[in-house]
Amino acid sequence: MIRTNWHTHTSRCGHACGTDEQYVKAAIRGGLKTLGFSDHAAYEEPWPSERMNIEEVPAYIASVRSLQKKYSGKIDIHLGMEVEYYPSQWETLTYYRKEMEYLILGQHQLELGAGSAYGIRDAKRLFQYVDALEGACRHGLCDYIAHPDVVMYSYPAIDGSVREAAQRIAEISVKYDMPLELNCGSGVRYGKQRYQDGERYAYPVRIFFEEFAKRNCPVVIGLDIHDPQLFLTNVYLNRALEVIEGLDCNILEDFDIISAAKKRKQMFY
Repeated sequence: MIRTNWHTHTSRCGHACGTDEQYVKAAIRGGLKTLGFSDHAAYEEPWPSERMNIEEVPAYIASVRSLQKKYSGKIDIHLGMEVEYYPSQWETLTYYRKEMEYLILGQHQLELGAGSAYGIRDAKRLFQYVDALEGACRHGLCDYIAHPDVVMYSYPAIDGSVREAAQRIAEISVKYDMPLELNCGSGVRYGKQRYQDGERYAYPVRIFFEEFAKRNCPVVIGLDIHDPQLFLTNVYLNRALEVIEGLDCNILEDFDIISAAKKRKQMFY
């Protein structure tokens, strides 16, 4: 089991279970030394099954800060959030950038309320997704990119456009010194799916990490926890690692995202 996880959700997002404290206790039992909460960011438009409501943000902040104090000396707890690059929500994103210790980018839609990253099936929208990642990095919005290959969830086959997208994401990582996540969440938990060119996990997808390895892009392992019990198993971590087996990936162990975030916040605009 890894010792640090920056990708942890809470029940506020509408598709996770357990109390905040149950996540902390399970992380301790699982051997973690550092736990980052990064629940799905709230925006002006509610979406109860996918992210917390804007009214819940103060309670989220208070809860994590309380747990930081209660479990001091037992585990290092940090307050983060998983955001999207939505220019229409810049005032809210600016607040999160200032208030949270760190932000991870999980681009679930191309824009607020439209263009689900889970439903992309053509090259044009694939590259729009990559453009959104670049926009977030250009503005200093995030401290690592979560599941950069989530866009492959519905993409029918690995083709030249997929290779190009992977190369562009690798270039973004190098340009902005931006870590990319090997995600151990639902992409592997649901098992392999059948696509036009065969079976694979929805994500992570090996072709992306081939390109990341070529450019020596920094890679962070993220458990993407939505259930406290998932801290107590290595099954999904091992599945994700099998995807990149044999690749010389630059995996950052115990990545200090807090120090990185302090520097990036100075560049945020």
